[in-house]
Amino acid sequence: MNKLAVVAVSLVAVGALSTAGAWYTGTQLPGVLNDLIEESNRQGAEALLGTGASFKLELVSLETRLFTSTARYKFSFDAPSEEGEARHMEVLLLDNIEHGPLPLSRLMRLNLWPVMVASNYQLEPNELTQKWFDAAKGAAPLTGQASLGYNGASRGSLVLTPLDFAPSPTSTVKFSGMTLDFEASKHAKEVQVSGTMDSLSITSTEDTPVQADLQGLTLTSDQRLGSADFYVGDSSIKLATAQIKVGDKPAVLIKDIAQVGSLQESGSMLNGQIGYDLGMVSYDGKDIGGLRTLWAIKNFDSTALQSLFKLYQDKLTPIQQAQALGEEAPQLDFSADEEARMKADLEKLLAGKPQLALDNFTLTTPHGQASLRVAVDMDKPESFELPPDELARQLIGKLDAKLTVAKAVIGDGVRIQAMVEGVTDAQAIEQQAAMMTEMGSGMALGTGLLTLKGETLQSTLHYADNKVTFNGQDMSVEEFVTLVMSKTGGMGGGLGDDASAYGDDAPQDLGGYDDGAETQAPDQAE
Repeated sequence: MNKLAVVAVSLVAVGALSTAGAWYTGTQLPGVLNDLIEESNRQGAEALLGTGASFKLELVSLETRLFTSTARYKFSFDAPSEEGEARHMEVLLLDNIEHGPLPLSRLMRLNLWPVMVASNYQLEPNELTQKWFDAAKGAAPLTGQASLGYNGASRGSLVLTPLDFAPSPTSTVKFSGMTLDFEASKHAKEVQVSGTMDSLSITSTEDTPVQADLQGLTLTSDQRLGSADFYVGDSSIKLATAQIKVGDKPAVLIKDIAQVGSLQESGSMLNGQIGYDLGMVSYDGKDIGGLRTLWAIKNFDSTALQSLFKLYQDKLTPIQQAQALGEEAPQLDFSADEEARMKADLEKLLAGKPQLALDNFTLTTPHGQASLRVAVDMDKPESFELPPDELARQLIGKLDAKLTVAKAVIGDGVRIQAMVEGVTDAQAIEQQAAMMTEMGSGMALGTGLLTLKGETLQSTLHYADNKVTFNGQDMSVEEFVTLVMSKTGGMGGGLGDDASAYGDDAPQDLGGYDDGAETQAPDQAE
């Protein structure tokens, strides 16, 4: 047999297999779609528990042919309004489905990996979405493609079309468009999502003019379903810049906005952290400061947490739903069995010695930095029937906290206030900043709750085994409570005689540039 004959036979075989596969896919498609819709509705109901809102996906019609099918879906969303009446919204999708194992669109891209179906869907216009179509100049504002493998895995992308329109006579929207790529295993046990958006600009001239510009959005998520039905893995949402301008006020610019999270499973324990960052905030082109936060959990028993969440869903969801609909909420009652279950779950959770921590809270200004760290290790008490003070002692196994504030941060606060208030006299601002730095730090030291190391105010606290170490001094819990109450009680805030150390120079108003202040900028005087 010559090469031409081999090629011909191969093509006939592929064609026959493709035809048989397409016919088989057509017979299986209704059941596959119904399973996917049922799974989507289940996950949607879980996500909206307690909100009073409901979500439903329906297959409106399905036309099946040998190699292709056409499906139409309807998304319905109902949510309570402020008046307690439900709001109803519907969105329609048209889906052109190519049957596997070798859909034509994939063959044209030389993608020869067999799949069950290749889906090409787009939004259809209706009363709700017609303005969206008009903004996209008649094009479908939402399109996407996805493939479903014979193993139940799916992958594809969703595209939001660029828009440039005026939703009202006093507002405009310019949107660069957005693309989301996704992959998911069967039943979404493993899910990866990534997406990007270049820009979104919204302006409004109604009443007070407002302009908001967002640039450089990226998002990623790589997660899998853990042993206790928690999704574990990494996720992030980042925005390069956000600029907001209100009225004739200078613009506020925020750079490098980020939310980054990670949840991991070690045996039956969950460990995770989530951070929120503002790289730098600027006002009228001048840098004000940045903020970084990081929260963390360690040693949280996943099965105990899942059981507590299930109890939450069963008992609190009806109350939240009634409140969302403006109806009278049912009483929160626990049966003896439910109370025993909750107690057992809490004991199991605390037996793992879980830790909650604010690992990092750092404010950075042009001339200084302030930071706070707090970590609490919890423990299982002998009994939940103990007196409140003894129960608290046993619940907290260990606590560590540290606060540091550079004195320069106080001066930067004065400079920021002057900037916002429009004070322009540089010499007056610096005089006020220097005065308030010394007065503010002196008053803080006067409480006795902070110490000074170099040019930094700081305070440290350690608690364990019913003993406290505060700013390097050992004391009992009772002594620590007495100390704090004595320093913070009363109108003087614990300043005592220290306030008089400033004599006639003691500040009367720490927050502004009053008309009688010697350091007032000349152009602010009346």
